[in-house]
Amino acid sequence: MVRTTRTAALLAALTVLLACSGCLGLAEDAASTETTVPPATPTEVPTPTPDPTATATSDGTTTAEATPGQNTTTDPTDTPVGPSATFVGDGETLATVTLEVADNDSERAHGLMHRESLAADHGMVFVYPDADRRTFWMKNTLVPLDMIFVGPDGTVLNVRHASVPPEGSSDYGSYSSDGDAQYVVEVNRGFANETGIEPGTRVEFSGLNTTVDD
Repeated sequence: MVRTTRTAALLAALTVLLACSGCLGLAEDAASTETTVPPATPTEVPTPTPDPTATATSDGTTTAEATPGQNTTTDPTDTPVGPSATFVGDGETLATVTLEVADNDSERAHGLMHRESLAADHGMVFVYPDADRRTFWMKNTLVPLDMIFVGPDGTVLNVRHASVPPEGSSDYGSYSSDGDAQYVVEVNRGFANETGIEPGTRVEFSGLNTTVDD
């Protein structure tokens, strides 16, 4: 009876050992099936190279600056491009205007006819081959004008303030120089009074085919 009990106990112990051994084996198998996943390597994103010619705006965008050789906005202090007239009184510059040039019979006959407007600080100069008494009218002229008569030495002889004729009128006015004029500058009416241009004012022309004699 005792032997049987011992035998049974040994068998039970052996069974427990075998069971534990199997559990360890299973645990090792389970551990062996695990795959170690290497940590992800972050992808580097190239940093954009800033454009040295770009300028940031208030909304966060950028605009490229003009490179040498490109056209940019004209500086208002720049010297006028093309023909111009500078009016000088008592050694001070009174005004400078850009000019269209009428220096032949056809251009002088047409003048500023049919123009509906004339830009500020802009006008037309009538250039004659010699000095003589000049008389102008306002036929087909839609813009009131100052007519500045200039002698051959570049001195203002007088200024006439010309009005647009009433619609349907055949009275086009008559505006003459007070002496022999070789140049007549037409600008918007009121320009002479606003800038102080008057008889005796010096006119320095630039870009004309005919140079004013001193």
